[in-house]
Amino acid sequence: MEYLEIDREKTFFASQFISDYYDGKLSDFHTYSPDISSLKSAIAAKSTFSQDKRDNLVAVLKKQYSVAELEPGEGVAHNIEALSDFNTYTVTTGQQIHIGLGPLYVLYKIMDVLAIVADLKKESPEHLFVPVFWMASEDHDLEEISEIKLYGKSIKWENNQKGPVGRMHTDGLKEVFEQIEKDFNLSDEQLSFLALCKREYVNSANLSIAFRRILHNYFKDTGLVLLDADDEDLKKSFLPVFRDEIAYKNAEALNQTTAKLIKTGYNQQLVIRDCNLFDMSSGGRVKITNPISEPINAYNLSPNAALRPLYQEWILPNLVYVGGSSEIKYWMQLKGMFDNYEVPVPILHLRKSNVLIPKKRVSSLSDKTILDLFNSKENLGKKNSEEFNILTELLIEKYESITNALSDYNVLVKVAFSGFSLDGKVSKLEPKLLELKTLVDDRLSVKLEQDSGLNKLFKIKNTYFNELALQERESHFIAHIDDVPTLLLTSISRFGFRKSQKIDLIVT
Repeated sequence: MEYLEIDREKTFFASQFISDYYDGKLSDFHTYSPDISSLKSAIAAKSTFSQDKRDNLVAVLKKQYSVAELEPGEGVAHNIEALSDFNTYTVTTGQQIHIGLGPLYVLYKIMDVLAIVADLKKESPEHLFVPVFWMASEDHDLEEISEIKLYGKSIKWENNQKGPVGRMHTDGLKEVFEQIEKDFNLSDEQLSFLALCKREYVNSANLSIAFRRILHNYFKDTGLVLLDADDEDLKKSFLPVFRDEIAYKNAEALNQTTAKLIKTGYNQQLVIRDCNLFDMSSGGRVKITNPISEPINAYNLSPNAALRPLYQEWILPNLVYVGGSSEIKYWMQLKGMFDNYEVPVPILHLRKSNVLIPKKRVSSLSDKTILDLFNSKENLGKKNSEEFNILTELLIEKYESITNALSDYNVLVKVAFSGFSLDGKVSKLEPKLLELKTLVDDRLSVKLEQDSGLNKLFKIKNTYFNELALQERESHFIAHIDDVPTLLLTSISRFGFRKSQKIDLIVT
């Protein structure tokens, strides 16, 4: 693999919110700076994490691996046992339990967690650090997890189940992977992955167990611990917060932080409710809008997106959370609620973004040209076609000369004829001139498409550098399964704290 690195700010992955976060302009909404310098403070704050919570967590993890009939393996088993030690802390990421593991960015999240664990071990060898993947099994957005986008096509798992996806049965998923096997010409590694999926979805009692078994198969050697928080024993420890939510005790703090975030110029990421809980007792996942009387069945209560982060930090001795930009934004929206319970917001790390591209597609291009693919089509044309560049600049120059001449003419008339003005006529001409410019710009785009050299670049851009259909969100894990072993062996150093503001073009 070859790597071309570029600053995030020079790509379409940039955002003002993330820039402000990393520039320290949003310090009121999080506890720590987003780098390794916060480690000692984060450890000190989390050192009070109780032994009872540690013992409960270890027992639950052992139970979950046993129910899934999984041998954790030496690395995972060691990490689970280590969590009972007061000197052990976690680095966590999470995601919905997509079928077949999901889009490419799920891999990037895991890579970041593994890289940060490696960084922390070097920085603080006297402590132990465990990578954790939080399986968002209580999410009820079946639409989001049930589609596989592969090589420009979409394959969907059709079913009408309701409620938390982790508790859903897996009927019909074997046929989804059989259809993929039939529709595409796949490599041996991809066929092996499909065989694994078919086997696990047939033999697993629910979606959560199947996802655990498939993900574990690929990452067990890294020591990655998989946690399904839809567990009665874990939820019982969170009962004090459940009771507060039912009594609407967090709504004021959440609304205050949300209003403060909006005042800084950012839209809220989450809708805040008086009670941020769902009731799953009926088999669905229903918003709680009326008080619940005691006794409360914790297992059938489910935190929504506004409460889940606090639940995570309540049951884990966690230091770092790895998430996408939207996740980081909604974590910040929750700072007031965290303060209610004197729980620190963990170090929030923006997951790495990359572009994977086959070498045969770019073998004839220079590194500079490949990096230029992050530009718009127009800018790409300007940089790679002298004829187009000259024509564009000439047209811009002529348009500006016309508009300037019209303005100068109007000024001259006003000076020459006191009390007389062409303002009304000029204001009617300006939209017509702009319409002319738009028509010419459209013709420029057509001309760009007709340039054979540029056309090759545009095809690459549309496939791999499409801002409106990001590869990491649109391309499924299956398409890149051949690259996973190499990425795990050679690319950990390309992730972690030092690389959050860098984007890699990975030529495979």
